[in-house]
Amino acid sequence: MSGVVNGVVIWAESDCRSMMGIYRELIRQLPCPVLVALYRKKGKNDLREKTGFSHEEFDDIPMIEVGEDWNKGLELLDSHRGYGHLFAMYQSQNNFRRLLLEIARRGDRIGILSESPCIMVNGIKGLVKETVYLRYILPQRVKPIIRASDFIINLSGNSTRLLSQLGWHPWQIQPFGYYPPPIVGSNVVERATNKNFCILVTGIMTWHRAPDVVVEALKLLKLWRIDYRAIFTQRGPMQNLLKARCEESGLDVNFPGVVGIDKLIQMYQECSVYVGAGRSEPWGMRLNDALNCGSPLLVSRGMGGVKLVDDYGCGLTFNVDDAVDLAYKLRRLATDNETYCRCARNAVKAVSSISPRNKAAEIKDILLAYNWL
Repeated sequence: MSGVVNGVVIWAESDCRSMMGIYRELIRQLPCPVLVALYRKKGKNDLREKTGFSHEEFDDIPMIEVGEDWNKGLELLDSHRGYGHLFAMYQSQNNFRRLLLEIARRGDRIGILSESPCIMVNGIKGLVKETVYLRYILPQRVKPIIRASDFIINLSGNSTRLLSQLGWHPWQIQPFGYYPPPIVGSNVVERATNKNFCILVTGIMTWHRAPDVVVEALKLLKLWRIDYRAIFTQRGPMQNLLKARCEESGLDVNFPGVVGIDKLIQMYQECSVYVGAGRSEPWGMRLNDALNCGSPLLVSRGMGGVKLVDDYGCGLTFNVDDAVDLAYKLRRLATDNETYCRCARNAVKAVSSISPRNKAAEIKDILLAYNWL
């Protein structure tokens, strides 16, 4: 089926704040009815609640919990004939995939709003995932979905390599990302100087987030006699290793563990630079949280969120898994005040650009381009 849709159903994985701000704005901005259908139960999936984020933040959005209820999904399809369907889940073998294939059979319009494939694990598991699963198994699984879809809005930024490997055509791929609202209670603070240089790293300490690369870079900063202090929040499997390496090298690093939301906001607002070092991350919402507080970013090219720096010049980037490159970029920000202040000014300017309101308008433009509206 082609032509203007009667409305839009967004088939969301959950009510995670990473996308709910966008969904709210689509409801406000699209010239047709918009409904959000959830796969996971409302308020039960967001680990960030432990830090202080509230699952009640988006209670004003009309949502239906569908989950694995096939009949409930069919009822929704029957009562929304002629709608366009935006699916945030299309790779997994679950009820939403079955419903997606049923929509394709019926001939209603389909768009995908999802991440690019990502490795995220190391060792044998990572090798098998990259060389077998992503090359041979997943492309066959998603082939009929790609054929039935008008487009994929890529929540992993600008990279198209793995999407193309799955079978997506260049004209179908729309670069995008994650654009949650600022943390409730936070403010934009423009940095005026790189004095008292403070490096902030947050997030669970896992291999794919690469906090060990940051520690290796800090060793070089000490060798070069660069003044700094660093903070690593959260915990995780790499925590003890990181602490031991910092102690052995006498690095000025603080590990406060899991901090409350007020303290986290303070850190985002006061740090000199936020480092996202991910080896293999689809995006990295922590980047948005820091940027929405005015912090310049230093982002690995292993993260989809590097798009923020590429698009808005709000910091610098470094090569994935490259501690030397990271150290050089940290040294530049810590010693070149002109470069630092330019990144800080751009960070403040970027905040309005990455708002859910502006980014929902970009999705609206995509729907217009594909003749949905």
